[in-house]
Amino acid sequence: MALGRRVLLAVGGLSVVALHATAIAAPRARRATSNVAARHVAAPTVAFRPGAALPALGPDARIDNGLRAAAEELAASATSAAARLTPGATRLALGRAGYPGDAHFLAARDTGDRPPDALLAALPRGRPVDVGWASRDLPEGGRLWVVGWATRRLSLDPVPRDLAPGQGIALRVDGASHPRLLLGRPGGAVDELDLTDGVARWARFEAPGEHRVEVVDDDHVELLFSVYVGTAPPPAAPLPGPGARPDPVADLPFLYQALDELRDRAGLPRLARFPDFEPHARAHGDCLSAAGVVAHDTPSCPGVPVLARGTHFPRARHTEDVAAGDTAEEAWERVLASPGHRMNLLCEACTHVAIGATLEAATPPRVYLVWELLDFPEGPPLPIPNR
Repeated sequence: MALGRRVLLAVGGLSVVALHATAIAAPRARRATSNVAARHVAAPTVAFRPGAALPALGPDARIDNGLRAAAEELAASATSAAARLTPGATRLALGRAGYPGDAHFLAARDTGDRPPDALLAALPRGRPVDVGWASRDLPEGGRLWVVGWATRRLSLDPVPRDLAPGQGIALRVDGASHPRLLLGRPGGAVDELDLTDGVARWARFEAPGEHRVEVVDDDHVELLFSVYVGTAPPPAAPLPGPGARPDPVADLPFLYQALDELRDRAGLPRLARFPDFEPHARAHGDCLSAAGVVAHDTPSCPGVPVLARGTHFPRARHTEDVAAGDTAEEAWERVLASPGHRMNLLCEACTHVAIGATLEAATPPRVYLVWELLDFPEGPPLPIPNR
């Protein structure tokens, strides 16, 4: 980790793989269960719901029934093969299903009665992973498969999904090294609470609306889910079709304005644009898009702080968010859905910002975004003279 970096969390984009298909098959519908004698339905919870093992994907891979329910909702919401798994749709499906992990989804059109090999090949191996999939008929013919997956390093005691204002939850996780609990409130504020592995932590929820709960361990998002206070999750809506092609140059004014408005709502001063570091933010996005990863640094992509140290002095302090999405608006939405990333954007000590936007070499391309929030304890960095 580079010197001076605070909370560095990366948000990955959703990959949609388009494959040709010629056959039609019926989707598998999820059936709700009820206890007539009890005359009530159990209150929804957020919990891992382990199902069958998947030895073909590794000894610690398994079906999770909550993740499968989310995949079923997304598949049912697709009206064509061009439907996109947007951040809002995936967050809602996971919230309604009560799945607690930081899940990702892939989609593809195929003819078989099992998920296409191209989707399964994209899933991680060699570590605990939850998987859930579903399919549905397409009006134009063929079958759309939706596959969700999430790595599973921590265990979580079940917690209520729906609360009344003023109620709380006792959140306990096991298997963490240095966990932190972040609560994203409906008004935009983020609260950070201490969390100890194996010890229940009480968290109260006052304001009505959707609250986002995130557990970060060693700067990795391990758990991310919604708790609904005084309201029910909204109903699922049809997935949208293809979005407009992102334009890195045209998207920058929107991104700077959206950050300004976010900080306005939080009562924080706006950040001054620091154009000297924009080339570094773009270069980092270019490097990540070429590698097909979303990260703060990799062995081949050293990151903005390292690039900046080679051209400017004195050093700045960096607070960074990285995201990828089908559009800049959706990448921004994905960042705001993570309390940790939102907290980065609300950095109180930061005074300047440089944003980089680049396109990956794919069809259709995703846009890679890097937000570099800065403060200058030793004064603004100046270009190092050429020697």
